[in-house]
Amino acid sequence: MAILDLLRTNPAGLDIEEIKAGLTYGGTHTHVDRRLRSLRKYYDIPGKRHGGRFIYILGEQKTGETDSGAVSGKLRAQVLGLAKGRCQMCGKTIAEDGIKLQVDHKVPQDWGGLTVLENLWAICLDCNNGKQAHFASYDQDEMTALLKIESVHLRIATFLKMHINEDVDSNMIEFVANAKERQEDWQKRLRDLRYPVIGLKISTGRYQTPQGFTRSTYRLENWRDLPHDHRQLIRAWEKKVNRPALTAKLGLKNVQP
Repeated sequence: MAILDLLRTNPAGLDIEEIKAGLTYGGTHTHVDRRLRSLRKYYDIPGKRHGGRFIYILGEQKTGETDSGAVSGKLRAQVLGLAKGRCQMCGKTIAEDGIKLQVDHKVPQDWGGLTVLENLWAICLDCNNGKQAHFASYDQDEMTALLKIESVHLRIATFLKMHINEDVDSNMIEFVANAKERQEDWQKRLRDLRYPVIGLKISTGRYQTPQGFTRSTYRLENWRDLPHDHRQLIRAWEKKVNRPALTAKLGLKNVQP
């Protein structure tokens, strides 16, 4: 592959414009991005900022089984069956709105998302385009590192820290929480971070989508490093304070996360 050869002959790294210039057949920005994503399935290609440029460096070839990203017919049928004709992001339906559903990864492959049922959903074209544009605004290497964190509490907290004092959509927090395993009550993990033993101040907000759906946002207003035994501290705090008193103490009585 031409991009692979370019990176091999330039061990110090190349930015995307240099890669495009080195391709004898040309190539658009989108085309090069797609080829880089394909290469990353088989090679470690870390990106980093260097002198105002974002460069890509060829690392080691990955060993073992790789996830090609291809969705089999059986898996696609399972995902579409679970969606029941409704976009799992905006709620529009095939019957009422005339949409077409596309099977896509919830957590992008570039961030470590696997081609498994738990990480696939059926969404309409508008949502898929909007999702891709939104995810492109996040630093790929930061997100890849984030999604390797085992603790769901630390994963959520670290993600909010990346966007401290910014409103973060609940959809983003949900898939960050579910990156390792399905969290039936990821909102509970978010509430845990507000406990005095953890000490994070997280405010909530709401907005309406163009389709009329209400979504929640969360904003981290301070930061404290989580203790290494944060899960034990959370459990101990809950035993010490009964639930009604705990809810009132945290000011969460009327909050619906």
